[in-house]
Amino acid sequence: MDVVIRVDKLTKQFGLLPVLRGIDCTIKASEVVCVIGPSGSGKSTFLRCLNGLEDASGGQVLVHGVSVHEPKTDVDALRSEIGMVFQRFNLFPHKTVLENITLAPTKVRGLTAAQARIRATELLDKVGLLDKI
Repeated sequence: MDVVIRVDKLTKQFGLLPVLRGIDCTIKASEVVCVIGPSGSGKSTFLRCLNGLEDASGGQVLVHGVSVHEPKTDVDALRSEIGMVFQRFNLFPHKTVLENITLAPTKVRGLTAAQARIRATELLDKVGLLDKI
C-alpha cells in the first residue's frame, strides 16, 4: 500500500509547554487510524498539525510526499485529500452527521449528493458509527 501520510519527529510547543514530542508515524492508503489518549495529551493538536491547521514547532508532516508546513504548499489542495473527525468539534452543529460528512465531497470533490451519501454510509459503517445517521 502507498504511504499517504508520513510524520517524522513532529514537535509542537505552546510557549514553554511541550505538547508533541518527536512523533513518528506512517499512514497507508485505506487505513483507518484512531488517535486515543487522555485529555490534554495532544491528540487534537496532533490532528491539527497533520492538516496544517496548526504550525509544527519541529519535524515534518508529508501528505502524498508534499510537506504540509512548507510556505509554498497549497494546503487547501492537501486538505481536500484529508478527512478527519474531531470529537466535540462540530463542523456545523445545525446539520446532521450525514450532512456534515457529505458537505466536503459535494462542494470540494464535485460528487453528487447520492454519491456522497453512499460513501459516507460506507465510511460510517467501517468505523462502527452507522447508527449515528
